[in-house]
Amino acid sequence: AQECSAPAAVWPEPQPATSCHLHDMAKLLGKSKSGRQKTTLKYNVAKRVREHRRRVRKEAKKAGGAKKRTKKDPGIPNSWPFKAQLLESIEKQKKQKEDELAKKRKEQRDKAKEDQKQQALERAREIEERETLRKEKRAKALAEREKEAKKAGKKGDGEMEDDDEDDDDSGEEGEEEEDEDMEGDEEEEGEESEEEEAEDKAKA
Repeated sequence: AQECSAPAAVWPEPQPATSCHLHDMAKLLGKSKSGRQKTTLKYNVAKRVREHRRRVRKEAKKAGGAKKRTKKDPGIPNSWPFKAQLLESIEKQKKQKEDELAKKRKEQRDKAKEDQKQQALERAREIEERETLRKEKRAKALAEREKEAKKAGKKGDGEMEDDDEDDDDSGEEGEEEEDEDMEGDEEEEGEESEEEEAEDKAKA
């Protein structure tokens, strides 16, 4: 048998990645869009933004919504004559204003306290008046109940007296009837006795 004289397969060695390879990989992966733009477009956008802001400010000024900026007090320059005296007078004025404000605040607090006290007193008076009215109503109700009870008691006494009088009358009538019955019985007995005597005389 003859031996195969074909050379063995040799794999190519890995080569370092080049810029072309990286570009191809970026295309495959999907590279993000660049933010680069033309200078003309950039300046046009800035111009439009400025115009829009200017228009908004103008409309706000017409509507009266914009406030005027208050200028900052520059103070007294060092070259001003009698600067120290002027500063002292300004400080005195500030102190006077502060004292006046403190007095006003104190007066307002005292007034508020007095108002609270008066309100508390008025509430207490109202409560007392309500309690007195309730007591008076209760006393009136009790007096009316007592009067009604007395009237009911008097009516009951009157009915009892009427019953007693009726009983007395009925008793007297019964006694009279009994007396009449007794008299009738006696008369009958007398007549019977007379008849017996007459019969006895006739026999004799």
